[in-house]
Amino acid sequence: MTEICVQVKESLDKIIERLKNIGYAFEERYVIHDIYYTTLKKSDLKTVGYKNLLNKSLIIRKINGNSGIYTHIVFKNKTLDDNGNVVNEIKTKLKIDDEEKAKTIFTNIGMTCWCDYINENIVYKKGEIALTIQNIKNLGVFLEIEEYPSIENLSNKDKFEVLSNLVNSLGLNLNDDYSAKKPYLLLNRGE
Repeated sequence: MTEICVQVKESLDKIIERLKNIGYAFEERYVIHDIYYTTLKKSDLKTVGYKNLLNKSLIIRKINGNSGIYTHIVFKNKTLDDNGNVVNEIKTKLKIDDEEKAKTIFTNIGMTCWCDYINENIVYKKGEIALTIQNIKNLGVFLEIEEYPSIENLSNKDKFEVLSNLVNSLGLNLNDDYSAKKPYLLLNRGE
C-alpha cells in the first residue's frame, strides 16, 4: 500500500472548510492510540535511523471508532525510496484483547517504549478518494492519502507521484515532506 502523509500548516477548521468547498464529504471520525516498543537500546534510538528503528519495533494500536474499539499488535514493513519517502507499506496485525498485558510482556522481555501518542482522525471522501486529517497533540495537523483502486496497478513511484499531485491540488499550505514519519518526529522532539 502506497500512501503519503504531509503536515498541513493551517488550522483544522480551515482544512475541513477547504475540503468541503471542493466537494469532499465527511465519512467518519476515529481515534488511534499507538504505543511503539523496540528491541533497541534507548541510547541508540535517535541514531539508528527511521527504517532501522521501525524494523526493530512493534506497535500496540488501539482504534476507537463508530464500529467499536479494537486493539492489535502491529508490525510495519516500509519500503523507502532514495529520498526517504515511504513508497510502500505492509502492515501485519494481530488482534489482542488486553493492551495492558501486551505492555507488560514487551517490558518484561526488555523492549523499550519509544513513542506513545494519540492520533485523532477525521476522514473526508470524494468518489474513491479518502483523505484523512490527523490531529496530533504537540505535533500538528497532517493529511494522509492512501492509494485508491484506480491507481493500484501503477508502480510505487507513480502512485507516490499521483498522490503528491492530488494533495498539492487541494490548495492547502503544506510542509515539503510528503512522507512525514509522525512517531519519529515525536521521538526527535523529545515528546
